[in-house]
This record gives sequence, structure tokens and C-alpha cells, in this order.
Amino acid sequence: MERLNMSLLTKITVLNLLLALAAFGIGGIRVYHTFRYEVQRETDFTLRESLDELEHTIRSGIPADGLQTHLMRVTAVDTFVPTDTLFVFADTLAMHPVLKRPELFRRLTTVRNIDGRYYRFMLMNVVIEQSDIRRISENIVKDLFVVLGSILLVFNFLFSFLLLRPFKRTLEKIKRFNLPSGALPQFPASSTTEFRRLNTFLTEMLHKARTDYRALKEFSENASHEIQTPLAVASGKLELLVESPGLDDAQVQLVQEAQQALAHLSKLSEALLLLTKIENLEFAPLTPINFSAILTAESQIFGELAELKSLQFTANIEPDVHLRLDPGLARILVSNLLKNAIRHNIDGGWVSIQLDTKQLIIKNSGAEPPVLPAQLFGRFQKSTQTGKSLGLGLAIVKKICEVHKLDVQYTYVDGVHEVNVRF
Repeated sequence: MERLNMSLLTKITVLNLLLALAAFGIGGIRVYHTFRYEVQRETDFTLRESLDELEHTIRSGIPADGLQTHLMRVTAVDTFVPTDTLFVFADTLAMHPVLKRPELFRRLTTVRNIDGRYYRFMLMNVVIEQSDIRRISENIVKDLFVVLGSILLVFNFLFSFLLLRPFKRTLEKIKRFNLPSGALPQFPASSTTEFRRLNTFLTEMLHKARTDYRALKEFSENASHEIQTPLAVASGKLELLVESPGLDDAQVQLVQEAQQALAHLSKLSEALLLLTKIENLEFAPLTPINFSAILTAESQIFGELAELKSLQFTANIEPDVHLRLDPGLARILVSNLLKNAIRHNIDGGWVSIQLDTKQLIIKNSGAEPPVLPAQLFGRFQKSTQTGKSLGLGLAIVKKICEVHKLDVQYTYVDGVHEVNVRF
């Protein structure tokens, strides 16, 4: 499953909200029990006050029989045990006088001595139900969480805008940095110690990368140039040798094989140098090119080559397909794919080209490759059908597609080779 991508600020905000949610969840339980305890305590206190008022009323001479209500009972007792004088609180269900339905009540039962006579008092008072307490607690916690979440979002926005602004500028500088250009980015100043250390580290790292790049680039160019010179000299000497009189057929064959080996080495050097330049991003396309025109021109050239090999060559090219691609690399990309499709074909085979605004598809008949299709994009991976291939054609294609953000896939199914380049 693809991992969800989030910015650092988003992750911090989500983590803070999750922690706040957990804290408010635990706090909500605490609020519920505290609220319930306070409601019960206040109800018990109210019942005790009502008891004192009722006792004072009886002491004033009002008969107890006239004080009977739905929530109040006073009865005279002749016998009792000492524990009856203790306050006994309990929860009970009783009919609500207004709602006309059973509701939860808090009940107080006790026996009191009033002017030498003992009376049993039973007082009740309606209390807030637990569901109401739970709902109130949930509303309180929810409102507080919404307020805190809003504050966190606003604070994190300001935090991102003010504190992380130098970091974002640094990221933009790195994103626009181009190693072949040679110019090191100037990172923004910051009063944050961590950002200053990061900028210092990046400056040192980029300086070293630029130095290493220049050294490697110079070595590659010098090596390629210096190799070509002795190769040209050796090739010239061999041409003079093959024209010399007195050579038999076996000797001429040996000289020709040496010439072929030198030509192969020269092409190999040029291909490796091209790969190095592509990897070093020395080709920077500035404007889109007409890829259809390039593909059409290359198809005409390789179509003639296919006819010489008795291959059926068809092309379905949609006009005016524009890509942001270096023109030289575009021609190399197309020629390598077409050359590969023709070279690794079979007698009486075929080659098919299809281009639209979404993809380039090149299919050809051919024998099964000796390695897995995905491995053919590696360097020096080639078919055993011919020894003329350098084994770098598809590697160059892969590298061109990588640096230009194109997706290339190679498949082989039932005798059909297919290269798909998706734009």
C-alpha cells in the first residue's frame, strides 16, 4: 500500500490533535465523574437543608401530618434503633409530578428527636440523570477540543509561515540547484541554530559535490579524447597493413578482426561518455520539441534499413506531439529503440511504431531474450543473437527517460517484444 505523504507541519499538527484527543478523552471521563459527584453532593446538601427547615417548621407548632407531599413524608415513630438517626442517602425511581414518568431521585431517610418525640423523615429530590451528565460532559469536551484544535491550526500556520520560512527557502534553493552550472546557492540567513547548521552542512556538501563532479567530468572527457587518438592511429596503421602486398587470406582476416575490435572500442568509449553526460544532467531542455517530427524522420531512415532485412515496417505517428526533451537525446532515444527492434528481429519479422500524446510504443517480432526483460536496461546486457551490439543501447534509453521523467517499460509476450515509453 502506498504510504501517505504529509509535510512535517501536517504530521506535527495531526500528532498534536491526536494527543489532544486522547487527553480530552481521559479528561472527559474525569469531568463526567467529577460532575456526577458534585451533583450528588449538592443534592445531598439540599436534602439536609430541607430536613433542617422541615424540622424547624415542626418545632414551630405546625403538625407533621400537614407537611406531607409527594416528595416529603413525616411519620411519628415509637420504637427505633440508634442507627435510624443517621443520614441514609440512596438513589431511587419515583414518578415525576410534572413529567408524569419515572425519574431518578435522591432520597434521604433519618429519624430525628423533636421536643421529645421521634419522627421518621423521608425526603426526595430529583437529580440530573447520568445520561444528561454524560451528554453535558461530552459537549464540554467537544467544545474545548474544537477550540483547542482551532488554536493549534492557527498556531501551526503561523509557526510554518514565520519559523519554517528559512527552511522552505533552503529547500527551494536546493531544488533549483544545478550541478553542471557550478554556481553554489546562497542560503537565507536564520537566527535558528539548527537551520544555520543545516545551511553550513549543505554548503560544504554541495561544494564537495561540485568539486567531485568537475574532476569526474574532466577525467571522462580526457579519457575519451585520449583513447580516441591511439585508436585512430592503430586503425590507420591496420588499414595500411591490410593494403600491404604479400598478405595471405588468414592474415587479412586477422587484421580485419583487429579493425572491428578497435571500432567496437571506439563506439563503446563514445557510448560510455554519453551515459556520463546524461547522468551529469549536461543536457537541459528549455523548450518543448516536436517529437513527432523527430520520430517520423528516424522512421524513414530505419524503415529503409528494415526493408533491406525483409522486415515489415509500419508506423502510426500522431502529429504535433511535443515533449520537453533535448533534441539530440530525443534522436538517440528513438534511434536506439528502432535499431534494437531491427537488429534483434527474425527473418520475415515485423516492426511496429505507435505514437500519441500519452506514449510511444515500439513492437517487434523476435526470439525470447536470454535474460529477464527488466534486466535488458542494465549496462552490457545484450542478446546472444549478435556480437555487434555494445549492450548499452537500452541502458542509454533508460537513462534518458530517467532524467526527463519518462517511464519506460520492456515486455516480451508470445514472441513479441514491446517497449513502452509513457510521457
